[in-house]
Amino acid sequence: MRQLRPSRSRLIKRGAGLAKQLDAPLTILVFDSLPEEEFKHDKEIDMSIFKELADDFDAEMIVEKSRAHDITRIISKAAEEKQASQIIIGQVVESLWATLLGGSIINELLEKAPFADLHVVPRARSEESDDWNFERGLHTFLLEQEDGTYDLHFDDIDGYTFEGVFFKSLHTDFNSGIFAFTNEGRIFEVRVDDGTVHKLVDIDDEQLE
Repeated sequence: MRQLRPSRSRLIKRGAGLAKQLDAPLTILVFDSLPEEEFKHDKEIDMSIFKELADDFDAEMIVEKSRAHDITRIISKAAEEKQASQIIIGQVVESLWATLLGGSIINELLEKAPFADLHVVPRARSEESDDWNFERGLHTFLLEQEDGTYDLHFDDIDGYTFEGVFFKSLHTDFNSGIFAFTNEGRIFEVRVDDGTVHKLVDIDDEQLE
């Protein structure tokens, strides 16, 4: 699965496994409460990855934009409309709800959606060992050089090769991290080393070389 937001990929994969066991359709509900302009570039990549996962698991994807405190209402309403028998959330969602709003999303959902079984995936089983170690995404461009490498540019330039989103690593003062872009309907993520992409190889494919 993808480098970016690995916990979400794993949570969806667990839901797909349960749906297969029950021979039931899978619906992926994406709850979007983040400001559009502030997180615009992050969303572009995340939504593309969610769409890829939905296609991989033959799932329906629903995107609901609302305020954070409406999350239980949105989940229970979608579950009722889809006649869901199972609801799966990650423990990280429960923790965030408690921190921001107080109370328990689990108790809220048990009350609002008594028709479905509620599954809470523990943090350790839904997340990778590493936390998200990148800054917020920035709209950037890659320009191919004569030696076959690609330079990262933050300003729109004529004749750029690829347009995408750059996620800078938190552990460096250089422009190193991940550049994500779409090509022929697929999300690619390549490594950036001090402003340069040395190989246009997707991170998922690096281990195959």
